[in-house]
Amino acid sequence: MTLDLTPYRAARGMVPRMFRCMYRQQSRTRACPDLPRLDGKTILVTGGTAGVGEFISHGALARGAKVISMSRGVSEGTGGLAEVQEIRCDLSDLSSVREAVDELNDQKIDILICNAGVALREHKMAANNIEMTYAINVLGHHLLYRLLTKRGLFGDAPRIVMTTGDAYVAAKECEANPAKFSMPQVYGGSKLGNLWQAFGLSKRFPEIHATAVHPGAIMSGLGGQQPTGLALWLLKRMAINEEQGAQASLIAATQDLPSGAYWHNVCGMMELPERDAGLDVKKAAALWDQLEAFCADYL
Repeated sequence: MTLDLTPYRAARGMVPRMFRCMYRQQSRTRACPDLPRLDGKTILVTGGTAGVGEFISHGALARGAKVISMSRGVSEGTGGLAEVQEIRCDLSDLSSVREAVDELNDQKIDILICNAGVALREHKMAANNIEMTYAINVLGHHLLYRLLTKRGLFGDAPRIVMTTGDAYVAAKECEANPAKFSMPQVYGGSKLGNLWQAFGLSKRFPEIHATAVHPGAIMSGLGGQQPTGLALWLLKRMAINEEQGAQASLIAATQDLPSGAYWHNVCGMMELPERDAGLDVKKAAALWDQLEAFCADYL
């Protein structure tokens, strides 16, 4: 089985992009090939024992990898991950991220999958006086991969997979402290930040193979509330399950995608249109500088 890597020209605007994302995605989500295997590789997955992360871990183990999960430990998976090394890590707390990296005890990481994330319906602040969505989805992951680079904990030809999503088209900014809280704007902004992170990594660290992935619209309860009635009926017919949602990250971890690529669960290799927010070089650079400033005392 080989993947078609022909670039797909992404639609402009939120409505056409969301329609393309959701339309028949249950039957069109691309599965990761069984080869190549990952024997001898160590994969670090944030949130790797529950939700989509659990199935990323299952897929990596099935391909022969050693798997380490960093998570807060507040979610329960379906089991069968006894081989996974678990390290407690609260991505919203930069001190916790640094302590988690300390616990690696100089283990080399070949593939980092930045999978963990939240979509909060109410405004919450993190430990460092930063909005919680930004803190977990963006800032905590930035410190994680920067500590791994600074301490020389990546193996040869390392990969970083950033989980983003087409929700980013709802936003133009990725803000640490938005003046007005709106879940679509704040969550979308964090996904825009994740896209900028992947593109920034590929440029700033050419030795790292960095990609962004859209895992799909998933039945995972990410927003913290379970839909009911008509919303639940529609979701069951349009959303994919968590195992399907893991395929994009597994593809980015194992397949020959170009560094700096954006892989979509349905469309494959995405080619973003001109003036797309994801291609805003100035804002992406400003975000990187802001993240570096927040992390300075922890590096």
